[in-house]
Amino acid sequence: MNQYSMKLSKNQVDLLIEKYAKYEIEKKIPHTIFEALIDELSLVIYNNGTLLLNGDYKEELKNIKDRLGLVPFSAIGSDEVGTGDLFGPIVVCSAYVPEDQIEILEEMGVKDSKNMTDRQIVELAPRLSKMLVHSVLILNPEKYNLMVRRGYNMNKIKAFLHNQAILLTQKKLKGKKTVVIVDQFCRPEIYYNYLKGEKNVYRDITFFTGAESVHISVAAASIIARYAFLAKMQQLSKFAGMKLLKGAGTDVDKQLIYLYKSQGYDILRPITKLNFKNLAKNNIIPPTKAL
Repeated sequence: MNQYSMKLSKNQVDLLIEKYAKYEIEKKIPHTIFEALIDELSLVIYNNGTLLLNGDYKEELKNIKDRLGLVPFSAIGSDEVGTGDLFGPIVVCSAYVPEDQIEILEEMGVKDSKNMTDRQIVELAPRLSKMLVHSVLILNPEKYNLMVRRGYNMNKIKAFLHNQAILLTQKKLKGKKTVVIVDQFCRPEIYYNYLKGEKNVYRDITFFTGAESVHISVAAASIIARYAFLAKMQQLSKFAGMKLLKGAGTDVDKQLIYLYKSQGYDILRPITKLNFKNLAKNNIIPPTKAL
């Protein structure tokens, strides 16, 4: 069965509920505010604003976009992964999606990588990489730790990587001007303040919270970035001698402690973001020599 999802604002939720009120059915799915059945197409809106279409959604999606005033346009989208993971790199990808490829990407199932399994990422990302003009930057843990020691915080690092990725993709487009969208992680004025020491700064950026729902280019970028992250995690896992876990939760703490006790602090340097609180709360401290 075909499936499509997107994030809606409160206003967009109200518009769709009004449009499909006559198709409403009794709610049977947990955590939903609205369910409708249009012929054989199921339309569900969840409490968190997620719209889910199950069935042959292609034609109805056009009606939904018309209702929401979503006009297709070409854009570069930029997104990052790895910032919440103790182990592994930070990866930023910027990807250009022309207007005439939006429908193709929707049919391929492109959506925010956080809502996809690793298997789906591995299947889809190589196809997107061949289709789209894009740039990927991978910041390994050792370089990340060096930047932190030089005074960079996480948002400054992200601003630096996004700027470089966007400049690279724009260069590949040979100067063609297009909309650039970044998933907002700080206020625009702070973003540009982080880059005040950079020689080249791309300034014509539109920032959105939940940008992957604003334009599919951001979702495509997140998929390619996640694929690169997974590939790098595989390499680092071989180095560590065990499959490194994603995230920074309790299971990651256990793995961190095991690696430290079995192989010492030095094993952590190439694989770990050393400023994460996981180290301090588990009393994992570096040797007295400089990091």
